[in-house]
Amino acid sequence: MSSFLRVLKYGKPYAWRLVFGFLLIIIIAQSGLVMPLVQKFVIDEILFEPKDNTSEVWQDTPITKKILGRELEESRFWWLTAVLIFITAFYVIIGVLSFFRTYIMTWTSQRVLFDMRNQVFSHLQTLSMRFYDTQGVGQIMSRVTSDVSSLNNLITDTTISIITDAIMFVTMLVILLRWNWQLTLISLITLPLFAVNYFFFIRRMRVLWRALRHKWADISGGLYEAVAGAKVVKAFHREKYETRKVFHRMRETYQYQIQLAKLNTLMGNIAGLLRSVGTGLVLWYGGYLVLYEPGFTLGMMVAFTSYLQRMSGPMMNLLRVNTTIQQSMIAAERVFGLLDSEPTVEDAPDAVDLPTVEGTVCFENVSFSYDPEKPVLRNVSFEAKPGMMVALVGPSGCGKTTVANLLARFYDPTEGRVTIDGYDLRKVTQKSLRRQIGVVLQDNFLFNGSVADNIRYGRSDSTDQDVVRAAIAANAHKFIVEELSEGYETEVGERGGRLSGGQKQRISIARTILRDPRILILDEATSALDSESESQIQEALERLMQGRTSFVIAHRLSTVMKANMIIVMKEGEIVETG
Repeated sequence: MSSFLRVLKYGKPYAWRLVFGFLLIIIIAQSGLVMPLVQKFVIDEILFEPKDNTSEVWQDTPITKKILGRELEESRFWWLTAVLIFITAFYVIIGVLSFFRTYIMTWTSQRVLFDMRNQVFSHLQTLSMRFYDTQGVGQIMSRVTSDVSSLNNLITDTTISIITDAIMFVTMLVILLRWNWQLTLISLITLPLFAVNYFFFIRRMRVLWRALRHKWADISGGLYEAVAGAKVVKAFHREKYETRKVFHRMRETYQYQIQLAKLNTLMGNIAGLLRSVGTGLVLWYGGYLVLYEPGFTLGMMVAFTSYLQRMSGPMMNLLRVNTTIQQSMIAAERVFGLLDSEPTVEDAPDAVDLPTVEGTVCFENVSFSYDPEKPVLRNVSFEAKPGMMVALVGPSGCGKTTVANLLARFYDPTEGRVTIDGYDLRKVTQKSLRRQIGVVLQDNFLFNGSVADNIRYGRSDSTDQDVVRAAIAANAHKFIVEELSEGYETEVGERGGRLSGGQKQRISIARTILRDPRILILDEATSALDSESESQIQEALERLMQGRTSFVIAHRLSTVMKANMIIVMKEGEIVETG
């Protein structure tokens, strides 16, 4: 219920549309009362109406019977025609109102989903790297896309159905109690059993729905990995392995679905049995009233039975929409779980903007751990002067990349502090810090768009001339205009898949050059390239590092030969500096 109410809060900006929609729902719900009353009128007032108020003497003569019979038949025919016209006009109006109701509620629900998905994605951008390191891509994408989409039916069809059924149930109950309270109570004998049946099964089904939701998120992540890593899959001839892996996960969901189908079918069959028993009781006692109770007519019995069928409809609908409700609630739990996640790296309340820096970087007794039981850095201290090139070397896992992550403030130190020009990074805004830091990685990420768009990502307000100058400085301009079919407007494909490794790296360097940062982080920027590409990129990097404080993480000797300071790390500690 708390998740449901939280979803409904997203409709607050569109309250007037929702109010109008709910008014239409109430009107349309009341329309369900009309047909049983029409049936009662036709049976009691038209088909079985007393023939005439004249005396029995006149009615007994052959001529009188013939005249009165003809007039009565004509009167009944015109009444039936009037009823037909009324029903047609009435339901035409209801159809128009239903169209507007559906349009308004659908528009509102889609707008709410738009707002919710936008909030989820915006919140994702505020979360720290720790969240992304601990959550799989499939899990995150599942929450942003399918989980939010699952709330659509909850806001529209399910909510409309529940409200309509509730209004119909209460209104018809009042009418039936006024007609005959004894028969009404008899018809409601099975209602508590409906509730027991529902809650008995729903408690067991909810566990399966939650597990199924998580399994589908795992499948989504596995599919993403298999598609994104298609080259690796084929290179190692692991197609059958990936197929089996997805097959086993799908089989688990299949088994969950079978269990859910069994429980849902059993719950529905029991509900149908209770509904039939209730109808039988009404026919038994209602028939008795028609035969022996004055004033309880056949038309009233037909209308009563019709209302009873409509009253049991909401209970059956609850079972029908049960799957949608439970899946939506589980999806809501996952969405709100993401929205309730707090960033581990936040701006301090009194954080200030970091002014343009000269580039003095200090690590003062810095310790850090991703897992409290496994420290990654221990008492790391060093100072880099403005314009220096600092090389971080050492075996894999020694903490080199963690130093870079702390400098960019993707994480905060567990102990000690990191400063730039004397400013503690925890006391400056992240935006002002990142504006003065540029990062070039071994496998730089390019976005699906044009070459120019990817270079301009470093500074969105840059001109075309700025983009070209950055590309020239990164040794990228020549291959862009000579080798790419549409030059700077060439689409690079997903993750830059249409470009070679060296081309992607030079575009990444151009992106960083355009940003013009004061501090550079180069994490294995040339380790995966051939000698020719490395030469061109090394030249571009040297041009990029001029006048900037640079931190280079590398294994190749050629990369660190020109460093002003080399820091050797081992098991999270600095073991040599020179």
